[in-house]
Parts: sequence; structure tokens; C-alpha cells
Amino acid sequence: MSNALKRILVGVIGIPVILFLIYKGGIYFFIMSLILQSICLFEFNGMFENKKYYPLKIFTILVSIVILTTSFFFESYLVFSFLMAVIIIASLEIFRNEKRNPVNPMISVFSLLYITVPFIILNELLEIKNFNVVIYIMVLIWSCDTFAYIGGKYFGKHPLSSISPKKTWEGTVIGFIFAIAVSMVFYYYFPEVLSLRDALIVGSLIGVFGQVGDLFESMLKRFNDVKDSSQIIPGHGGVLDRFDSLLFVTPIVFVYFNFFK
Repeated sequence: MSNALKRILVGVIGIPVILFLIYKGGIYFFIMSLILQSICLFEFNGMFENKKYYPLKIFTILVSIVILTTSFFFESYLVFSFLMAVIIIASLEIFRNEKRNPVNPMISVFSLLYITVPFIILNELLEIKNFNVVIYIMVLIWSCDTFAYIGGKYFGKHPLSSISPKKTWEGTVIGFIFAIAVSMVFYYYFPEVLSLRDALIVGSLIGVFGQVGDLFESMLKRFNDVKDSSQIIPGHGGVLDRFDSLLFVTPIVFVYFNFFK
């Protein structure tokens, strides 16, 4: 089976499942969040082993599960649980007999900020009434990624960054335009919730920072000399490879909807 066919089959099966769980929300999305963030953390921390850094992968995942669960059921203890996690991760490194390195706990703590916090925020965004912000974000990211790829393939001539040589300015601009265009479609169908200003601003934010998030993860992979975060998804690489844009965009959209909308 060709790589392209694998990608298509995974998309046909995976996207409806993800959208259904987002639509259901509540405990369904919470469980999906636990699974996805745990895999992302495993992949992220594992990448650094290629550079001889050895963060406590399994312990970091267990801590992240506690933090995410606390945020879902006992929100008032979230800050406390996060601070305790940072202290415990740093303390454990002191008592390691092998592979001890002060960089290890820094990687683990950053992975919690980079991965776990956005998943906490996604569960918060689902509490907004009358409009599924998470589906909105996901559709805009997928639209931006898809048309950036098509635009780069057929019109791309000027490389965007040495971090990802296949990305071009032409593809980036086309992805940006379509993120705004699809956001405008949401405005057309949900004008009582999403204003024209909201659609333009959020579409622009996702059009820019969704692609920045993708480049950031590419930079991590290039630093660690790995092609993909893992091979868990046939034809797509790792889970982190598929959700890198979402991780970057989510906190920004959360800030907009809670403080500027």
C-alpha cells in the first residue's frame, strides 16, 4: 500500500472519529485528550534521547494525567498540582544514578507546558455554549494545512525556512488565505456567536500560528535528527506530528475568546 493511500485511509477513519468525540465533549473528549497528550508526551520526550538527553518519560506522562484529570474534576487544585509536578520532576533527577542531567527535567517540564496545558485549555473551550470552538479550530487548521500543501506543491517557488525546505512562501500565503476564508464560512452560519471581526482575527491567528506551530515541531525534529516524532500513524508519522499546530494555536485562541472577544 502506497504512503499516499495510507494517509487517505487514516484521514477517512480518523477525522470523523475525532470530530465525533469533540462534538460529544465531556468525558468523551476528556478521555481522548488523556490518550493523545500521553502519546504526544512520550514522543516528545523520546525524541531527545537521540541527543543523549533522558527525561523521565513515563513519570512525566503519569504526572500529566494527574494534572489533566485535576483540571477536569478539581479545577481549583490545578495550579497546585502543576507546581508540585515541577518540584517532583526536578527532585527525582537529583537521585538518579545514571543519565543524570539538569536538562532532563527542563525537557519534561517544557513538555507539560507545550502539550498538557493546551489539552487542558481545549477542554475549557468546549464549555463555551452554543458554539463548538474546538471543531472550529480543528477545521481551520486542517484547511490551512491542506491548502498550504496544495499551494506549495503547485505554486511554490520561494522556500519559507531552512527548517522545513519543502515549505514555501506561496504555500504559506495560500494556507493563510484559506484559514480566513473557512473562518468566514463559520461566521456565515454562526453570526449570533461569531462576529465578522472574530472570524477575521481568529482566521488570521490560526493562519499564522498554526503554520508556526508546525515549523516549531519541525525545528525540534531537526535538532534531534529524527524524521517523525514516531511511526504510530501509518503514512503520517506520530501523533505529535499531527497535532503540532493545534498545540500552538489553542492558547492563543483561548486568550482571544476570553479576553478580547
